[in-house]
Amino acid sequence: MATFNVDEIKDQAKKSFSDAWAATAKLIPQGTEIVLPERGKAHPVREMVQKSREILLNLGFDEVENYTILPDSDVMKQYGPEGLVILDRVFFLAELPRPDIGLSDKKMSQVRKIAEAVEAETLQSILRSYKRGEIEADDLLEVFIARLKISDYQATELLDRVFPELKEIHPIPSNKTLRSHMTATWFHTLAALQDKSQLPLALFSVGPRYRNEQREDAHHLRVHHSASMVIMDPEMSLEAGRKITEEIFHQYGFSEVRFETKIATSKYYAPGLEQELFIKFKGEWLEIADIGMYSPIALANFNIKYPVFNAGLGIERMAMLLSEADDVRKLAYPQFSVVDYSDEEIAESLTCMESPQTEKGKKIAQAIERTARKHKDEIAPCEFVAWKDRAIEVKVVEEEAGKKLIGPAGFNEICVADGAIYSDVTPSGTYTGMNYMKAIAAGAAAAIENSQEELTFQAKMIRHLSDLNLQIPEGVRQHIEGQQKKIGVGGAVFITIKAQPGK
Repeated sequence: MATFNVDEIKDQAKKSFSDAWAATAKLIPQGTEIVLPERGKAHPVREMVQKSREILLNLGFDEVENYTILPDSDVMKQYGPEGLVILDRVFFLAELPRPDIGLSDKKMSQVRKIAEAVEAETLQSILRSYKRGEIEADDLLEVFIARLKISDYQATELLDRVFPELKEIHPIPSNKTLRSHMTATWFHTLAALQDKSQLPLALFSVGPRYRNEQREDAHHLRVHHSASMVIMDPEMSLEAGRKITEEIFHQYGFSEVRFETKIATSKYYAPGLEQELFIKFKGEWLEIADIGMYSPIALANFNIKYPVFNAGLGIERMAMLLSEADDVRKLAYPQFSVVDYSDEEIAESLTCMESPQTEKGKKIAQAIERTARKHKDEIAPCEFVAWKDRAIEVKVVEEEAGKKLIGPAGFNEICVADGAIYSDVTPSGTYTGMNYMKAIAAGAAAAIENSQEELTFQAKMIRHLSDLNLQIPEGVRQHIEGQQKKIGVGGAVFITIKAQPGK
């Protein structure tokens, strides 16, 4: 069974990526067999996407794919003056320029240290073709191997060690954007089909939207999905669209639906013709979708000559509602779909990063904690022997005159309540059984127990668990932060522990 030492692998890769890449191949199992379950588990967002597709197809809508990448001018065409504000939530794309790489004598000397038989003319020809875009970036390594007649290892070394130009290039912003709403792309589709299709033209598309949210939290994702539909016809009205939308939501299982006109109309809709749709769910009215008639100005900017009705709903929002999820991140991403940890489980997961392994080391840790507690209020300069035998002497020391031996937070107790880790002067909530000094003493004793050298171990201002020689599993950390709870350890300890070999 393979378990990778990730820290060691990363260290090897920093020293030489190519060597580490080649060497770590032997860590991967070979000749094994894996038995999978009879059936996998569907993703709730994908299930909602599929349900939406079936409903819309059964109601007579044709499915299409819309553009994902659009120029920022499209936003201005749709929104008018409001577009300047809307662009703030849009992701702009950037592109990497292809560097012009020359082959100096110095460079060729580096090349031949890696692959002696490489011809300068052939290599220069490859680099020129790459600059002109005749070689795709993800094909460059393969072209090196084939045309220079070198190994995969050598090709990787050339990229890594000889051509820093490839590492130093920086993205150049463009006017290309990722669609922030499905409407952004409907105008192109409708313009292309208006004279080629029989009316009414009823289309839908289910796909991602990209929003430059300030943060991702329980209710906001930067990438989420929309089920968006349009109907184009010379006789299309908001009333006709409402009737069809109502039927769509009946198909989702909602019998009670109502509409409210929005106070502020998005400028790609006609004035007063944008509405929010509410469904009744468990006795409450919840806003779930947006509908409206596109503004003739926005349509004209794309040369569309017929009225268009649009409706769109958020797939994740609908899936959250029907599955009664309270965090869209858990619904969408497996890394957030972690087991909910109780306070007791969080408390049990807290461990020392370093702990003594010998009986002697454990006794040294206990002696350090006991000595520090006994003399914590003594005024410096002072020192107290915590442990002494023939091999080593361990002291708790404070040299700065006028200060107490131990800072005010030295014996704070670490507790858990309501999913948060915090410190208290006495145990409260769910007690972890750990205080600051106990954890610090364990780290000091782990360093001291087998050492034959003079050592100084200090802990000053505490800001993180690691400052206390403490850790929690990454899954527990994600759970705490995902619930927007805190790991609230902090305060002044200011302890110095000195060890020196026995005389």
